Amino acid sequence: MTQLIEVQAVEMTPAVMQDLEDRGAIIRLAPNRHTPSVAKGDNRDELIYQSDPAHGPHQLIAVTVDSPRFGNFGIHTDNEEFMLIGDPATKTMVIMVALCSQEELEQKAASGTLGASDFIALRAKYNDPEVSFFTMLKDIPHGEAAAEGEGKPGSFYVTEPGNMATHVTDFGDYDVRVVEG
Repeated sequence: MTQLIEVQAVEMTPAVMQDLEDRGAIIRLAPNRHTPSVAKGDNRDELIYQSDPAHGPHQLIAVTVDSPRFGNFGIHTDNEEFMLIGDPATKTMVIMVALCSQEELEQKAASGTLGASDFIALRAKYNDPEVSFFTMLKDIPHGEAAAEGEGKPGSFYVTEPGNMATHVTDFGDYDVRVVEG
């Protein structure tokens, strides 16, 4: 028998995104977050992170989401950048992030203790320099889904290693959905 878990969607705010960064799930890419110190008349760059060459060359992809199900919810073996550059007039898209590891999620699913408090569901906010650009760190379970109904589906950009693997979460008898409130 399938058990339904409904996760309440929340606004993407600087505080919510900072909480995810504090939990080790993302790196926020926002104004004044990564500004190397530089002497007058000089330029300087600073590495934020570097992909593991084993995962292949870096690539830019466009993603469009028009399914209400989190069919590819899981982890990647390396980091990826989310760039929510898009049309805010599209139907609602949600990025759901687990607040525990993939292993813990699957253990909870197997033991029947998985619940809404194991996730945060972010209503995608486009074109906002404070919240719309971030790095999802490797091994953080996450996925995207769209609101049900008619309307233009949401789209965004992702940069990631070309050969990176995805390991889909085994939710067992659970069906995880987002609810609007």
